[in-house]
Amino acid sequence: KQWYQRRVRGVLRGNKKGMIDLTRPFSSTDPRLGVAVKEVDPRIHFALNCGSKGCPPIRVYSADKLDSQLTRATKSFLVSGGCEVDGESRRVSLSPILKWYSSDFGKTEGDMLKWICRFIGATEKGRLLQELVDTKQYRIVWQGYDWGLNH
Repeated sequence: KQWYQRRVRGVLRGNKKGMIDLTRPFSSTDPRLGVAVKEVDPRIHFALNCGSKGCPPIRVYSADKLDSQLTRATKSFLVSGGCEVDGESRRVSLSPILKWYSSDFGKTEGDMLKWICRFIGATEKGRLLQELVDTKQYRIVWQGYDWGLNH
């Protein structure tokens, strides 16, 4: 798991620290910095899989279709349980993946919710979420995470 996390933070997250890290994954002289992304694409969090049931489904990606595949994986994860919206209680229930990597989705919770709306906006859930965001009348709760092995 540590190997996986260091690669994610170091290469795919532009050498950002994780929420429990004291230092960046790579030092300033680490040759892996040469392959680290300059700008983080938060959609990667819905394509990477650590093998637990709480992770996004395992998929195969191709370089020539990567952009559309990342968009599809993001939307699929969010609409199939990664984001639940209860309009009556104004509660937005989110996967902890969004909490763990929150800085990748914006500076505030509102930014994060707006980012989510970009992917689920055409759905009933998306319209309801957009209404809550527009009125700033929401409460975020974090879902549990299933660390069980995804066979």
